[in-house]
Amino acid sequence: MTTILKVFTLHLFIMLHGVHGHIYDVTEYGAEPSNIDNKDAFLAAWRAACGSAAGNATLLIPEGTFAVSTVEFSGPCKNGRSPLAVVVDGVLHPCAGGCHRKSGDDDVWITFSGVSNLLVTGAGTLDGRGGEHGHSNGGGKSKTTTTLELDSVANATVRGLRFLNSRGFHLNLHRSSHVAAERLRIEAPAASRNTDGIHVGLSSHVTVADSLVGTGDDCVSIGPGSSGVVVAGVACGPGHGISVGSLGREEGEGDVRGLVVRNCTVVGTTNGLRIKTWPGSPPSRAFNITFRDIVMSNVSNPIIIDQHYCPHAHCSDIAKPSLVQISDVTYERIEGTSSSRVAVQLLCSEDRPCSGVRFDRVNLSCGRERCGSKFSNVEGTKPTLVAADEAAAFGPGAVPPPDQDADVVESQH
Repeated sequence: MTTILKVFTLHLFIMLHGVHGHIYDVTEYGAEPSNIDNKDAFLAAWRAACGSAAGNATLLIPEGTFAVSTVEFSGPCKNGRSPLAVVVDGVLHPCAGGCHRKSGDDDVWITFSGVSNLLVTGAGTLDGRGGEHGHSNGGGKSKTTTTLELDSVANATVRGLRFLNSRGFHLNLHRSSHVAAERLRIEAPAASRNTDGIHVGLSSHVTVADSLVGTGDDCVSIGPGSSGVVVAGVACGPGHGISVGSLGREEGEGDVRGLVVRNCTVVGTTNGLRIKTWPGSPPSRAFNITFRDIVMSNVSNPIIIDQHYCPHAHCSDIAKPSLVQISDVTYERIEGTSSSRVAVQLLCSEDRPCSGVRFDRVNLSCGRERCGSKFSNVEGTKPTLVAADEAAAFGPGAVPPPDQDADVVESQH
C-alpha cells in the first residue's frame, strides 16, 4: 500500500509541475516542518540533486512550513543541458534567533549561484517575515535582506512562487543571463522600505512576465548593466512603480539598454514609469527604452524622469549634474489617471540633456482639470495631456504644447 501511494504521489507531482526524473525530497535528508533550522538537510538534498549526472533531477521541498537559515545552493552541477528543478510546495521562513549573516548591511537569505539550466517553481511561499525582527520595513535605516537571489545563473526560470514580506528585495537577478521570472505573486506592506519586488542588475536577456507585485518600493527595478530586458503583463501596486535605476551611484556602472515595458497596469503607486539617476553621477548611458500599452489608475507621478534623484535629501553632490545620458525613450499608448496635477515630469541633466524622447498616444487625465507637465533639458516631442472630458478631442499623434505653467509636484521616492 505504501508503494502504491508513493507511485501515485509521484505521478501527481509530475502532472502538477511538469518535471520528472529522480526526486530528491528534503525530508528524506532530515528536513522536517518545524522552527528548527533545516539548512543542513536542504544542502544535503541539493548536493545529491546537483551531483546527479542522470539528468532531470528535482529537489523537492514538500508541503509544510520549514524554517531555514541563510543558504546558498551553488554550482556548477552535473545536469549539463538537462534541467535541474527546485520545487517549493511548502512555506519557507527564516529560523528564529538571527539566522542571517552578520557581516555588512545587506545580505541574501536564499541564493542560487553558478548554476545553468535551472527551474525554481512550485505552489509554495517564501515568507521573509519582514514585519518582524526590526528590519527596515516602516522604520529607519537597518539591515536589509534579499529573499531570493540568482547570482551568475544562466538559462533559468523562476515560476509560480509567492513571496511575502521580504526584509529587502524579494527577487534579485544579478549577473545572470537568459532568465525568466513569471507568474509570481509578491506582497509586502505599502509602508515597507527597500522591498523592491523584482530587481534586475548586471544581467541580460531577462523576462519578467504575468506577475502581481505590490510592495513598499519599486514593483520592478532595472539596475545598471542590464540589457535586453522585457517586462510584460505585470500588475503593479502598491509601490513606487516600474523604475529604471537608480543609476550613477557608483563609478564604472554599465549601461542600461534595450528595455521594453509593455502591457502592464499600475494602480495607486507613487510613480508610474520612472527613470532615476543620482546627481553628480559618473558617466554612463540609458538608451533604447520603450514603455508601451500601459494602463494607470490613481498614480502620483505617472511618467517621470528624475536626474536629480536624492531620496534622503542629503546627497553630497546634489548641486552637480548627472552625467548619465538618457536617450531614445518612447512612451506609446499610455493611458489612465493621475492623482496629482502634474502627470509628466521629465527633469533631465543640465549637462546631458535627454534626447530622442518620443510620445505617441499618451492620454492621461487629472480629473476635471487639465493635467500639467514639466520639462527641463529635454530634446524630443511633448505628449498630449488633457482633462478626462477632452480625451476624445485628440487623435493619435496629436502633440499640442504642454502646460508649462502648471504647478510642479515634488516627486516621491
